[in-house]
Amino acid sequence: MTGKRMMKTAVAAVLALAVVGAVSVKPVPAKATSLSELQQKQAQLQQKSKSLDSQLQQLKNNKAQQQQYKEALDAKIVNLEQQIDSKNTQIQQLDADILTKQTQIAAKQKDVDADFQKLKERVYALYLTGEASDLEIILNAKNIMDLADKAELLQVISKHDTDLMNALKNDMNSIAQQKADIEKNRKAASDAKTSLEQNSQQLTVLSNQAAQLITSLTKSEQEAAKEQAQSRIDQSAAAAAVAEFLASYTSSSGAMSSGQVSAIVSIASKYLGRPYSWGACGPNSFDCSGFVSYVLRQSGWNLGASRLGCDGLRGLCSIVSSSSARPGDLVFYNYTYGGLPNSHVGIYLGGGRAIQCDDGGVEYVSLSSSYWSSHFACFGRLR
Repeated sequence: MTGKRMMKTAVAAVLALAVVGAVSVKPVPAKATSLSELQQKQAQLQQKSKSLDSQLQQLKNNKAQQQQYKEALDAKIVNLEQQIDSKNTQIQQLDADILTKQTQIAAKQKDVDADFQKLKERVYALYLTGEASDLEIILNAKNIMDLADKAELLQVISKHDTDLMNALKNDMNSIAQQKADIEKNRKAASDAKTSLEQNSQQLTVLSNQAAQLITSLTKSEQEAAKEQAQSRIDQSAAAAAVAEFLASYTSSSGAMSSGQVSAIVSIASKYLGRPYSWGACGPNSFDCSGFVSYVLRQSGWNLGASRLGCDGLRGLCSIVSSSSARPGDLVFYNYTYGGLPNSHVGIYLGGGRAIQCDDGGVEYVSLSSSYWSSHFACFGRLR
């Protein structure tokens, strides 16, 4: 069995290259060497279609998320613009308040100047009556603030005059403080407006980026949809090729229908790679006749038992020549295994290839290889 294993490994490598070369997403030609090749291409196209469906759905999901993200950004931008408008209104009101305070200060200064003049006249009169000790100190005072700080003045004016000066001074300080508070509020409002404008600019940049991504996703979605449409055309072509192949399938009287052939080939291919185990009849492991029996039973054949051996399967068949062999026929071998002759069987796929379970598990084999051709016995057509 060692030489057989080495030969089968080499055959498997050749078949792997052949299968890779046969896979194509282009329209399937109407003619092919075997039904299995057409079905492989059809399965590959169906798999691609599923992948494209998944890709399209992902693109749509991403696009929807980006659209929601952009809408949230735009709503935030509108809110910031409304806040900026509110700050502008606030700043305008504060500017008006500042102007009002400046006007009040100017008016109060005018009153202060007038009262100060009257006060100097009052002090001068006091001086004339001898109540003032130093007229020069008073008359040379620069303003009411300076005058209020002169200790000498407090000695020559009445309490009424002192109260008048303090009230004027307090008025001036109060108005000045109010103006300072308004200017402070205006600066805070202006700073807040600047921050809002910066946030708005940043959000605008993000919104523009989101719009660009949405455009890109839309383009990718359109391209994927176009590719999916072409894939569906290719699938239709592949299905038509399979149908044409099966429709053109002819055999001797009593041979299987094209639907039976298609079912056998399709079911057999599902178990590629399942391991070999002597006496096993699936579905987790098989031996050669256990595999063929399982596939036939799954295809609707009534074997009358859970499985048949090679001889039993051969008894179900009519022998056909190699030139007349069709997909779905059984292929028998005459090498001796375990002391038993004619003890191996597989399912023919057409094009010189078969699927069967041997030491390497369920696999494709080439009947033209030196090993399998040397042990080939015959083809059998199920009746």
